Amino acid sequence: MKTYILTMVCLYILTIGYSQNTIKIWETEPSFKVPESVLIDNNILYVSNINGKPDEKNGKGFISTLSMDGKINKLTWVNGLNAPKGMSIYNGYLYASDIDRVAVINVNESSIDHFIDIPNTKFLNDITVSPDGSVAVSDMKDNAIYLIKDNKAQLLIKDEKLISVNGLFFEGELLFIGTSNIIYRYDLVSENPQLEEYIINTGGIDGLERYDANRFIISDWSGKVQIVSPDTTPIEVLNFTDNNYNAADIDFDTSSKTLYIPTFYGNTVAKYHIK
Repeated sequence: MKTYILTMVCLYILTIGYSQNTIKIWETEPSFKVPESVLIDNNILYVSNINGKPDEKNGKGFISTLSMDGKINKLTWVNGLNAPKGMSIYNGYLYASDIDRVAVINVNESSIDHFIDIPNTKFLNDITVSPDGSVAVSDMKDNAIYLIKDNKAQLLIKDEKLISVNGLFFEGELLFIGTSNIIYRYDLVSENPQLEEYIINTGGIDGLERYDANRFIISDWSGKVQIVSPDTTPIEVLNFTDNNYNAADIDFDTSSKTLYIPTFYGNTVAKYHIK
Protein backbone atom coordinates (compact mmCIF):
# COMPACT_ATOMS: atom_id res chain seq x y z
CA MET A 1 0.00 0.00 0.00
CA LYS A 2 2.85 2.39 0.89
CA THR A 3 4.57 1.61 -2.39
CA TYR A 4 1.37 2.36 -4.32
CA ILE A 5 0.88 5.69 -2.54
CA LEU A 6 4.51 6.67 -3.15
CA THR A 7 4.16 5.82 -6.85
CA MET A 8 1.01 7.90 -7.17
CA VAL A 9 2.66 10.86 -5.44
CA CYS A 10 5.63 10.67 -7.81
CA LEU A 11 3.34 10.57 -10.83
CA TYR A 12 1.46 13.58 -9.51
CA ILE A 13 4.67 15.56 -9.05
CA LEU A 14 5.80 14.72 -12.57
CA THR A 15 2.56 16.04 -14.03
CA ILE A 16 2.52 19.33 -12.13
CA GLY A 17 2.82 22.16 -14.63
CA TYR A 18 1.36 20.37 -17.65
CA SER A 19 -1.57 21.84 -19.52
CA GLN A 20 -4.24 19.39 -20.65
CA ASN A 21 -3.10 19.94 -24.24
CA THR A 22 0.54 19.08 -23.62
CA ILE A 23 1.94 15.54 -23.70
CA LYS A 24 5.42 14.65 -22.54
CA ILE A 25 7.07 12.27 -25.04
CA TRP A 26 10.45 11.70 -23.43
CA GLU A 27 13.11 13.21 -21.22
CA THR A 28 16.77 12.24 -21.26
CA GLU A 29 18.83 11.15 -18.32
CA PRO A 30 20.57 14.06 -16.54
CA SER A 31 23.75 13.58 -18.56
CA PHE A 32 24.28 17.14 -19.77
CA LYS A 33 26.26 19.90 -18.10
CA VAL A 34 23.93 22.90 -17.75
CA PRO A 35 22.20 22.62 -21.16
CA GLU A 36 21.14 26.10 -22.30
CA SER A 37 19.91 25.74 -25.88
CA VAL A 38 18.53 23.03 -28.14
CA LEU A 39 18.43 23.23 -31.94
CA ILE A 40 16.79 20.95 -34.54
CA ASP A 41 18.50 20.42 -37.89
CA ASN A 42 18.25 17.50 -40.33
CA ASN A 43 16.80 15.13 -37.71
CA ILE A 44 19.55 15.90 -35.24
CA LEU A 45 19.17 17.78 -31.97
CA TYR A 46 22.12 19.95 -30.98
CA VAL A 47 22.46 20.90 -27.31
CA SER A 48 24.77 23.61 -25.96
CA ASN A 49 26.32 22.83 -22.56
CA ILE A 50 27.62 25.69 -20.42
CA ASN A 51 29.52 23.30 -18.10
CA GLY A 52 30.30 25.85 -15.40
CA LYS A 53 29.05 29.34 -14.63
CA PRO A 54 27.13 31.12 -17.43
CA ASP A 55 29.79 33.87 -17.62
CA GLU A 56 32.85 31.70 -17.01
CA LYS A 57 35.61 31.46 -19.63
CA ASN A 58 36.83 28.01 -18.70
CA GLY A 59 37.08 26.34 -22.12
CA LYS A 60 34.95 23.46 -20.83
CA GLY A 61 31.74 24.25 -22.72
CA PHE A 62 30.62 21.83 -25.41
CA ILE A 63 27.91 20.88 -27.89
CA SER A 64 26.09 17.53 -27.74
CA THR A 65 24.03 15.71 -30.38
CA LEU A 66 20.84 13.76 -29.79
CA SER A 67 18.69 11.55 -31.99
CA MET A 68 15.06 12.55 -32.41
CA ASP A 69 14.00 9.79 -29.99
CA GLY A 70 16.08 11.29 -27.19
CA LYS A 71 19.15 9.06 -27.36
CA ILE A 72 22.51 10.76 -26.99
CA ASN A 73 24.61 10.33 -30.13
CA LYS A 74 27.68 12.19 -28.88
CA LEU A 75 27.70 13.86 -25.50
CA THR A 76 30.80 15.83 -26.52
CA TRP A 77 30.35 16.49 -30.23
CA VAL A 78 32.42 19.70 -30.19
CA ASN A 79 34.28 21.05 -27.14
CA GLY A 80 36.65 23.87 -26.19
CA LEU A 81 33.95 26.53 -25.77
CA ASN A 82 33.21 29.15 -23.12
CA ALA A 83 29.70 28.74 -21.71
CA PRO A 84 27.99 28.33 -25.14
CA LYS A 85 24.35 29.35 -25.28
CA GLY A 86 22.22 30.23 -28.33
CA MET A 87 22.76 28.37 -31.61
CA SER A 88 21.70 28.58 -35.24
CA ILE A 89 22.73 26.79 -38.44
CA TYR A 90 23.30 28.19 -41.93
CA ASN A 91 24.88 26.59 -44.99
CA GLY A 92 26.66 23.81 -43.11
CA TYR A 93 27.92 25.94 -40.23
CA LEU A 94 26.59 26.07 -36.68
CA TYR A 95 26.92 29.42 -34.93
CA ALA A 96 27.07 29.39 -31.13
CA SER A 97 27.38 32.36 -28.78
CA ASP A 98 30.46 32.15 -26.56
CA ILE A 99 30.28 35.02 -23.99
CA ASP A 100 32.09 37.69 -26.07
CA ARG A 101 32.56 35.86 -29.36
CA VAL A 102 30.70 33.59 -31.71
CA ALA A 103 31.97 30.10 -32.50
CA VAL A 104 31.59 29.00 -36.13
CA ILE A 105 31.45 25.20 -36.26
CA ASN A 106 31.78 23.10 -39.42
CA VAL A 107 28.92 20.63 -39.04
CA ASN A 108 30.28 18.04 -41.47
CA GLU A 109 33.70 18.02 -39.86
CA SER A 110 32.39 18.29 -36.28
CA SER A 111 35.01 20.90 -35.46
CA ILE A 112 35.37 24.60 -34.73
CA ASP A 113 36.26 26.42 -37.93
CA HIS A 114 36.95 29.79 -36.31
CA PHE A 115 35.71 32.36 -33.81
CA ILE A 116 34.29 35.80 -34.47
CA ASP A 117 35.32 38.14 -31.65
CA ILE A 118 32.91 40.92 -30.72
CA PRO A 119 34.90 43.37 -28.55
CA ASN A 120 33.32 45.10 -25.56
CA THR A 121 30.38 42.70 -25.35
CA LYS A 122 29.35 41.47 -21.92
CA PHE A 123 27.09 38.42 -22.19
CA LEU A 124 26.21 37.18 -25.67
CA ASN A 125 23.19 34.91 -25.55
CA ASP A 126 20.76 34.00 -28.33
CA ILE A 127 21.53 33.70 -32.05
CA THR A 128 19.38 33.67 -35.18
CA VAL A 129 20.27 33.66 -38.88
CA SER A 130 18.41 35.49 -41.65
CA PRO A 131 17.67 33.90 -45.05
CA ASP A 132 20.71 35.67 -46.54
CA GLY A 133 23.05 34.37 -43.84
CA SER A 134 23.22 37.44 -41.61
CA VAL A 135 23.74 36.38 -37.99
CA ALA A 136 22.11 38.36 -35.16
CA VAL A 137 23.28 37.83 -31.58
CA SER A 138 21.93 39.43 -28.40
CA ASP A 139 24.04 40.88 -25.59
CA MET A 140 21.80 40.32 -22.60
CA LYS A 141 23.75 42.47 -20.16
CA ASP A 142 24.30 45.47 -22.44
CA ASN A 143 20.86 46.07 -24.05
CA ALA A 144 22.41 45.41 -27.45
CA ILE A 145 22.16 43.28 -30.59
CA TYR A 146 25.01 42.69 -33.04
CA LEU A 147 24.83 41.66 -36.68
CA ILE A 148 27.49 39.50 -38.32
CA LYS A 149 28.01 39.65 -42.09
CA ASP A 150 30.97 38.13 -43.94
CA ASN A 151 32.50 37.14 -40.59
CA LYS A 152 32.51 40.74 -39.35
CA ALA A 153 30.36 41.93 -36.45
CA GLN A 154 28.87 45.37 -36.05
CA LEU A 155 26.46 46.89 -33.56
CA LEU A 156 22.91 46.73 -34.91
CA ILE A 157 20.91 48.15 -31.98
CA LYS A 158 21.74 49.44 -28.52
CA ASP A 159 18.72 50.77 -26.66
CA GLU A 160 17.53 51.08 -23.07
CA LYS A 161 14.30 49.37 -24.14
CA LEU A 162 16.19 46.11 -24.69
CA ILE A 163 16.06 45.10 -21.03
CA SER A 164 17.55 41.60 -20.56
CA VAL A 165 17.38 41.09 -24.33
CA ASN A 166 17.66 37.41 -25.15
CA GLY A 167 15.51 35.44 -27.62
CA LEU A 168 15.85 36.39 -31.30
CA PHE A 169 13.95 35.19 -34.36
CA PHE A 170 14.49 36.18 -38.00
CA GLU A 171 11.55 36.08 -40.41
CA GLY A 172 12.72 37.41 -43.75
CA GLU A 173 14.18 40.84 -43.03
CA LEU A 174 12.11 41.20 -39.85
CA LEU A 175 13.92 40.56 -36.58
CA PHE A 176 11.75 39.67 -33.59
CA ILE A 177 13.38 40.44 -30.26
CA GLY A 178 12.47 39.01 -26.85
CA THR A 179 13.17 41.10 -23.75
CA SER A 180 12.12 41.10 -20.09
CA ASN A 181 8.43 41.74 -20.89
CA ILE A 182 8.01 42.68 -24.57
CA ILE A 183 8.60 41.21 -28.02
CA TYR A 184 9.80 43.92 -30.37
CA ARG A 185 9.79 43.88 -34.16
CA TYR A 186 12.65 45.47 -36.11
CA ASP A 187 12.67 45.88 -39.90
CA LEU A 188 16.24 45.74 -41.17
CA VAL A 189 15.38 47.08 -44.63
CA SER A 190 13.35 50.05 -43.46
CA GLU A 191 14.74 53.48 -44.32
CA ASN A 192 14.53 54.36 -40.64
CA PRO A 193 14.50 51.12 -38.59
CA GLN A 194 12.81 51.43 -35.22
CA LEU A 195 12.03 49.11 -32.34
CA GLU A 196 8.30 48.46 -32.65
CA GLU A 197 6.38 46.96 -29.74
CA TYR A 198 4.80 43.80 -31.15
CA ILE A 199 3.60 41.72 -28.19
CA ILE A 200 3.50 43.19 -24.68
CA ASN A 201 3.24 41.75 -21.16
CA THR A 202 4.98 38.52 -22.12
CA GLY A 203 7.04 38.09 -18.98
CA GLY A 204 10.73 37.27 -19.31
CA ILE A 205 11.74 35.64 -22.58
CA ASP A 206 14.55 33.12 -23.09
CA GLY A 207 13.55 31.07 -26.14
CA LEU A 208 11.54 32.69 -28.95
CA GLU A 209 10.22 30.51 -31.78
CA ARG A 210 7.43 30.71 -34.32
CA TYR A 211 4.40 28.60 -33.35
CA ASP A 212 2.20 29.29 -36.39
CA ALA A 213 1.57 32.12 -38.83
CA ASN A 214 0.29 34.51 -36.18
CA ARG A 215 1.77 33.31 -32.90
CA PHE A 216 5.07 32.68 -31.15
CA ILE A 217 5.99 30.15 -28.49
CA ILE A 218 8.23 31.55 -25.77
CA SER A 219 10.03 30.16 -22.75
CA ASP A 220 10.88 31.83 -19.49
CA TRP A 221 14.00 30.47 -17.79
CA SER A 222 12.08 30.27 -14.51
CA GLY A 223 9.97 27.47 -16.00
CA LYS A 224 7.02 28.83 -17.97
CA VAL A 225 6.22 28.22 -21.66
CA GLN A 226 3.51 30.24 -23.41
CA ILE A 227 1.98 30.74 -26.83
CA VAL A 228 1.58 34.47 -27.47
CA SER A 229 0.33 36.79 -30.20
CA PRO A 230 -0.47 40.50 -30.63
CA ASP A 231 -4.21 39.82 -30.68
CA THR A 232 -5.03 37.07 -28.20
CA THR A 233 -4.57 36.20 -24.56
CA PRO A 234 -1.41 34.16 -23.84
CA ILE A 235 -1.88 30.40 -23.64
CA GLU A 236 0.17 28.75 -20.92
CA VAL A 237 1.58 25.47 -22.22
CA LEU A 238 3.78 24.52 -19.27
CA ASN A 239 4.50 26.06 -15.91
CA PHE A 240 7.19 24.62 -13.67
CA THR A 241 8.06 27.82 -11.83
CA ASP A 242 7.27 26.23 -8.46
CA ASN A 243 9.31 23.11 -9.17
CA ASN A 244 12.75 24.52 -10.05
CA TYR A 245 12.37 23.05 -13.53
CA ASN A 246 13.90 25.59 -15.86
CA ALA A 247 12.96 26.19 -19.49
CA ALA A 248 15.90 27.73 -21.29
CA ASP A 249 16.36 28.28 -25.05
CA ILE A 250 13.72 26.03 -26.61
CA ASP A 251 13.24 24.89 -30.18
CA PHE A 252 9.93 24.07 -31.83
CA ASP A 253 8.93 21.97 -34.85
CA THR A 254 5.92 23.73 -36.36
CA SER A 255 4.93 20.81 -38.60
CA SER A 256 4.56 18.28 -35.77
CA LYS A 257 3.87 20.82 -32.98
CA THR A 258 6.77 19.37 -31.02
CA LEU A 259 8.60 21.32 -28.34
CA TYR A 260 12.14 20.65 -27.13
CA ILE A 261 13.25 22.09 -23.78
CA PRO A 262 16.76 22.20 -22.29
CA THR A 263 16.28 22.22 -18.51
CA PHE A 264 19.49 24.09 -17.57
CA TYR A 265 20.35 23.01 -14.00
CA GLY A 266 18.15 19.94 -14.50
CA ASN A 267 20.80 18.70 -16.98
CA THR A 268 18.21 17.07 -19.26
CA VAL A 269 16.42 17.73 -22.53
CA ALA A 270 12.70 17.02 -22.74
CA LYS A 271 10.32 16.60 -25.68
CA TYR A 272 6.64 17.57 -25.56
CA HIS A 273 3.81 17.39 -28.06
CA ILE A 274 1.30 20.25 -28.05
CA LYS A 275 -2.14 19.17 -29.21
